[in-house]
Amino acid sequence: MKILYVYGMSTAKDIPYNLRKLGYKVDEYPHVQKNSILNDEEIDKLTAYVKKHRITHLMSTHLIYNIAVAAYQTGIKYVSVIWDAPYLKMYTPFGRLDNCWFSVFDKLDYERFQKDGIPHVMYQPLAVNKYDILKWNVKRKMSGKYFNDICFLGRLYEKNLYDDNLSKMPEQMQQYFTSIFEEAAFKWDGENRVYGQTPGEILDYIKLVSPEFELDNIYDVEDVRYFEVQYLIRKIANIERICTLNVLAEQFPVSFYTDSQVEPEQLGGVKIMPPVMPGEASTIIFAGSKINLNISLKGIEGGTPQRIMDILGSGGFALTNYCAETAELFEEDKEIVMFRTPEELVEKAEYYLVHDKEREEIANAGYRKVMNCYTYDRKLKQLMEWVEKET
Repeated sequence: MKILYVYGMSTAKDIPYNLRKLGYKVDEYPHVQKNSILNDEEIDKLTAYVKKHRITHLMSTHLIYNIAVAAYQTGIKYVSVIWDAPYLKMYTPFGRLDNCWFSVFDKLDYERFQKDGIPHVMYQPLAVNKYDILKWNVKRKMSGKYFNDICFLGRLYEKNLYDDNLSKMPEQMQQYFTSIFEEAAFKWDGENRVYGQTPGEILDYIKLVSPEFELDNIYDVEDVRYFEVQYLIRKIANIERICTLNVLAEQFPVSFYTDSQVEPEQLGGVKIMPPVMPGEASTIIFAGSKINLNISLKGIEGGTPQRIMDILGSGGFALTNYCAETAELFEEDKEIVMFRTPEELVEKAEYYLVHDKEREEIANAGYRKVMNCYTYDRKLKQLMEWVEKET
């Protein structure tokens, strides 16, 4: 077996590094591929490389169309590790190719893909690179040393399709979507209150009053589903994250590491910090924060985000919105702490900021669980065995 790993949006080397640790022969393709653009010239180059170097498997994170076509043309398998949810790109001809194999982290997405006839899909939680974590030794170096009380690494999604395209709709229509936002936001009990709330008549009305509005749905999903994913999910995240950070900052010191454009009046009491790239720097931030906050996108219904794995893999304490799948992976209040309402979030933040021993015991237990169960070497071993076993 000889694997060619191809980079797209992510240039992280965790997967090829861990594949080599497992004994696989891995080349790294020198040309980055754009995730959603078909390019005949790039496909020809990739196909030629596969033939010249006798590649048996192509691999990437996310579904990259050029790779799927090149694998199909050369008669080899393409293995894709999906980090995002909901992942609509699977509902294209490329997701349905019989030589494409997908690892997905959201159980509900996985169940939908199986039901909708995606040929090869496997559920796997996301993972961390244990070799980097052990090499950096951040957990030991940072033990008991904190420079943040409450920390959030992420984005505000201030640039979203709803604000860009629908913010000037008639007031009556604005009120309709405001009611959806009010019903869905700040409820973290595992129930999705977004999907199914936008009937087709609403889309027809938007097109009527805004002739310039184009949905651009290229996927094999209903327009209303596409609209709810693309236009509503990130707007709700924008609302939730701004309000939640402000509520916490009224009582506690809060640091926000981000590349979002933050207006001064949006987060007046929050300490705005520069963005931090995933890797050793983010590991130091997570380990050096008493509480690391996670607020998942509503679109991640049945999966545990990478942020949680990275926090726990750093030896940090994670305070996250409730998710049933996360509660299966980690023991609540023993390895991770969850909240279901803003009131519970504030209450638990207040408690764990002053109960150092309990907080650190939970962080240590979460670290052990991740390092024992959710590492790339374990995940990729399982994934490649599945790819080779299935025909």
